[in-house]
Amino acid sequence: MTENTAAPTVRLQFKPDGAAVVVPAGETISSAAAQAGVFIALPCGGRGTCGNCRVKVLSGDVAPPTEAEVSLLSEKHLEAGVRLACQTLVYSDAVIEVPQSSRALERKEISLLRRREYTVCPNVCHCVAEVGEATLGNQQSDLARLRDELTEHMDVPPSIQALRALPGAVRNSGGRVRVAGVNGRIVSITPAAERDGIYGAAVDIGTTTVVGYLFDLSTGEYLASAASYNPQAQHGADVISRINFALTEHDGLAQLQAEAISVVNEVIERAAAQVQVETRHIFEVTIVGNTCMHHLVLGLDPAHLGASPYVPVVDEAIDVEARDLGLAVNQSANVHFLPVIAGFVGADTVGVILAAELVGQPRPVLAVDIGTNGEVALWSGSELFVASCAAGPAFEGAQIQHGMRAGPGAIERVDVQDGDLVIHTIGGLSAVGICGSGLFDAVAALLDLGLLDVTGRYAPDGAVSGRAAGRLEGEGTARRVELAHAAETADRTPVLLTQTDIRKVQLAKGAVRAAVELLLRRAGLAPEDLSEVLLAGAFGNYVNPRSALRIGLLPTTLEPEQVRGIGNAAGAGAVLALLSVEERRRAEELAARAIHVELFNSPDFQDVFADAMFFP
Repeated sequence: MTENTAAPTVRLQFKPDGAAVVVPAGETISSAAAQAGVFIALPCGGRGTCGNCRVKVLSGDVAPPTEAEVSLLSEKHLEAGVRLACQTLVYSDAVIEVPQSSRALERKEISLLRRREYTVCPNVCHCVAEVGEATLGNQQSDLARLRDELTEHMDVPPSIQALRALPGAVRNSGGRVRVAGVNGRIVSITPAAERDGIYGAAVDIGTTTVVGYLFDLSTGEYLASAASYNPQAQHGADVISRINFALTEHDGLAQLQAEAISVVNEVIERAAAQVQVETRHIFEVTIVGNTCMHHLVLGLDPAHLGASPYVPVVDEAIDVEARDLGLAVNQSANVHFLPVIAGFVGADTVGVILAAELVGQPRPVLAVDIGTNGEVALWSGSELFVASCAAGPAFEGAQIQHGMRAGPGAIERVDVQDGDLVIHTIGGLSAVGICGSGLFDAVAALLDLGLLDVTGRYAPDGAVSGRAAGRLEGEGTARRVELAHAAETADRTPVLLTQTDIRKVQLAKGAVRAAVELLLRRAGLAPEDLSEVLLAGAFGNYVNPRSALRIGLLPTTLEPEQVRGIGNAAGAGAVLALLSVEERRRAEELAARAIHVELFNSPDFQDVFADAMFFP
């Protein structure tokens, strides 16, 4: 009799989702959560340095706190069962609560499309055909008789799935069938009485979050959307971490591709479920993302993106059948990847340029997509320049002591009233942490009150007066300000903004500002020549333009009225490519036209970057 030597397993249940998973004993909470479809933010890649993956152990046997947890969590937190998901090992069945602050998603709006004119002319066509009955006098094949009746141009050999469905569809419907085609190829044949629709999905796959938009391709009507965390975030917050994982881990690239495909499927399926659309009726998917995400979804080796000269495997638009990627849509559906421009200027930037109609404006316009990897595009009036900068995840709330994604309880706005700070949270709830838009406001308010100087140092005790001065405490690098007092927070622990946090903001805004300044120089323009600055990205619509100017993210010669948020313009570009073959061709033209400026090759970069870190 063979002894059973199987490793013990444990069952974890996650609240409030109700999701559960069985994993080997000794697994981390974050790994188990990802397997259960509960994605916890891990900006530091699970190294236990950011403290953003806080969860609460409601029951179960877990390992004692690690050194990282002891340093990042208060004794009060640990006593209440609060732990770091990336550090905590589970040894028995357990129930884990994952708060919104550890997994809140970005708000991904494509409102830009409401102001954008375009013609609905998708790559997918459909028609209803009356197929005559076969007789001894007419022994044409079912396909030949169907082709004789088609009103749409579909002469490429049909998919095998369509051929298999053809005889039944013709004979079970009195000859009346509905035909869908992609790229001139018949991919679906169903009885016309079933009234199947034709649908498409546009997906913006970001380093941290992924969002999918579902459309009726026969009308161009928006139907639904869904968003989720990119599960690759468990391997690191930035693209370099993903590239290193692909290179150093066994089957690392295959794992990253599988994770990317799984989350793309998730957002498409969730969006389709909202409006009771069967995913087999989704005949095209368009995808945008930075160059690294583009490569990982396709399963392309990203190694050369992470080393000079940062060359992508391919930069032109790519079309792939859904079955080749494992997408859970019609298996003959076309998956269209918009072109990329350079190693760190991807299809998401092409989407922004396309959706914002940047090229062709009568005066110079600047577009800034603020994210972990910031991209800047400048239309000079005659030429299109693009560049990227490593802004880091600070503006997304990561690596900030009490930073978080935009979600319930996040401080999203900070005002100055009667010489003091006044906070406003998402949902009007007790404060949990601070998200990107609130971070902009907070730093601007601290500068206005004199609590911060131009170098980014907090004022010493006694140097400033007023009610806000009492919020300062600590010395040196431990200096900090209380944004929210304990009485204003959900767990009765103050929300702080530390001196280290300020330095990270300076690095992030310095990188973006340096990119802006160097592109302007390359184009021979001064900041005063700009007619408008468009802020794209997760919180482009939520950033206060005055705060962006006050902290020096943008040239201070601009007026707040010249700065406009355009929301998820990258996603809007993916939608345009889905709904219009004309816009798709336009995207390819824009990518080919763009002049990529490699900032690190500029002899002035270090000096410009150093100057840009100062506050105005």
